[in-house]
Amino acid sequence: MLLLYLIIAVVAGLAELFTGTFYLAAVAIAALIALLAGFFLPHITLHWVFLGSSVLLIIASAWLRHRLARKASGVDDLDLGQAVEVLRGPDAQGRYRVRYRGSEWPAVLEEGNTACPGAAALIVAHEGNLLHIAVVPPSSRESLCLPPSSASSSS
Repeated sequence: MLLLYLIIAVVAGLAELFTGTFYLAAVAIAALIALLAGFFLPHITLHWVFLGSSVLLIIASAWLRHRLARKASGVDDLDLGQAVEVLRGPDAQGRYRVRYRGSEWPAVLEEGNTACPGAAALIVAHEGNLLHIAVVPPSSRESLCLPPSSASSSS
């Protein structure tokens, strides 16, 4: 009887290596629990030990897998929070052109304010190749946007 639980533990453990789920690991651990319980409990109760520990461990592994997936959901998008430089805009559709990773990308402002060419912004979201950006407020040393006509006359 104990050999049966050892075989279940080994087979489920090896199958877990190929599937990558937590569920077969729970079954393998439950079989090991039943194997260890076989040294202390009557053999007639081992099926119940295996069934009970399997159910509890599968529920725990499903909860753990859901919790880990929820934690990792925001990590997938490495563009969020990256700095971009506003090149020009807004156009007729309210879109800007920004430089990010050495190329130009279309972008829209997440906030209601406007951005000047040369302004720094951060990526807060994206839909396809359209970046949603938030302008980094200029420091007190930096000048505010000047219209193109007054910028050329000041030099």
